[in-house]
Amino acid sequence: MRTHDETLDCVRTEPAFAWVARHPGPWFALIWAPVLLLAPVVDSLADGQVLRTAHLLLLGAAYALTVWLPFRVGPRDGRTSEAALLVVAVLCTAYLVVWRTDREFVFPLLAIAAAVAVRQRWALGMIASLTISGAVAAGLESGSLDVALFLGFSTFFAGVGTYLVQYLVGVVGELTRTREQLARVAVSEERLRFSRDLHDLLGHTLSVVVIKAEAIRRLLGRDPEAATEHARNIETIGRQALTEVREAVTGYRSVRLREELANASTALSAADIRVDVTPPAVELDAQVDSLLGWVVREGATNVLRHAGATSCRITVTSDGEHASVEVVDDGRGRAATDGSGLRGLRERAEDLGGELTATATPSGFRLAASVPAQARSGRR
Repeated sequence: MRTHDETLDCVRTEPAFAWVARHPGPWFALIWAPVLLLAPVVDSLADGQVLRTAHLLLLGAAYALTVWLPFRVGPRDGRTSEAALLVVAVLCTAYLVVWRTDREFVFPLLAIAAAVAVRQRWALGMIASLTISGAVAAGLESGSLDVALFLGFSTFFAGVGTYLVQYLVGVVGELTRTREQLARVAVSEERLRFSRDLHDLLGHTLSVVVIKAEAIRRLLGRDPEAATEHARNIETIGRQALTEVREAVTGYRSVRLREELANASTALSAADIRVDVTPPAVELDAQVDSLLGWVVREGATNVLRHAGATSCRITVTSDGEHASVEVVDDGRGRAATDGSGLRGLRERAEDLGGELTATATPSGFRLAASVPAQARSGRR
């Protein structure tokens, strides 16, 4: 299990590419605008073709607007960017009709714009159409297969490369957000585990300390030796509690059923409650053993705190398929409402595929849990 700091480090440590995912934009597509348009603009300026230069600059501006719009109005979810792409296509067509040159930049430029501006389910089809039409047009005009293949490959890879970059940026962004959400869930579950364990741990320990302190107060005048023994027990319990708290903080604490049965018997006897304990006849799965130990601890704690009982019976059984524990007292009984301790136990039991019941009986109260003998943990 990750610690709190490790979980946060998982969120802080990101690849450099994650910055692009956090700041999506037309960066990759815009880089190609000067690369593809620089040579035609320089040629037109050198030839003194002012109208051609203006047309190319207008085409570049329309292209930049087209690849920027999806990140303004929502990626591939509106028609605005597709309408802008249509304007770019008209400008490119007019350029080819008027000047009949530079096909080597027109079709790749259109393919890149289509990869960004067109909705995802249509983008690859449009890129394929531009690839084929560009290659055919170049081949028919030049009569050269090499020219046709060169233009086809450049158009295809420009469009598909841009499409893949945009797709990967989206995937990385989604994965980054998912990882952060999972990290937050892990921190929340760890806090829940910690609070649940502290309640189970300290609730029982403090109840035993209170019972023994009351015994010391009763015995101090008439039996100092017995009072001294109870005081020693309080010291032992306190030291054990400190150890268990440290283990709970590091996440490695385990509870053993036989130890909890012995502790419950000692604590209940100290409170002048008769105890009848039936331990398990066989060794149990470690997770099952731990869960039943928690049930015994919670049950004994409730008897000490609330029941006002004179006797308590704790029975652990296993038939090979299911293991169960039952804590029954003859106290006042109470409504079977879940406090944080019972809620935590119910979650633990359900995690192992079992169930927990807490019910008032005509003669007291009954807390019981039953789980498969071989645990099938879902969350822990």
